[in-house]
Amino acid sequence: MPHVIATKIMPVSANRAWDFVSNWGGTDRWIPGVGPVTVEGAGVGSIRSADLAPETGFPGRISERLETFDSEEMSFSYCVVGDNPIPIKNYLAKMSVKVISKNSCEVTWQSTWDTHLDETELITAFNGLYNLSLDNAEHLMMSESGQ
Repeated sequence: MPHVIATKIMPVSANRAWDFVSNWGGTDRWIPGVGPVTVEGAGVGSIRSADLAPETGFPGRISERLETFDSEEMSFSYCVVGDNPIPIKNYLAKMSVKVISKNSCEVTWQSTWDTHLDETELITAFNGLYNLSLDNAEHLMMSESGQ
């Protein structure tokens, strides 16, 4: 089962980063190619859906279910549900935020999945997406704080 881990140290407080990345309906702000997000339900079990743009290479609608959410540990996990345009099955991802200091933290995004395609290509694609998305998140948090 392929596994991708992207980690980024950010010059923002862990609470700020957690508030940003744990916004279940806000991923279209910082993940490239994700259209407006709709959320059905609240908390664990809620479903978010969005259309992926053609430039992602996987155009179509994707839906994900929030599996766990722990604000004290600053971590959550989610899985892909239903039909999805990415040729994967059993996708499970986790995001977490760890305090480094008062004004810095480490954000980690990791996932596993099964596929019938070449794992290497998908590992490269997910790794690139996660790292670019974390860069985007950092940039947005910094610009919103006036830095």
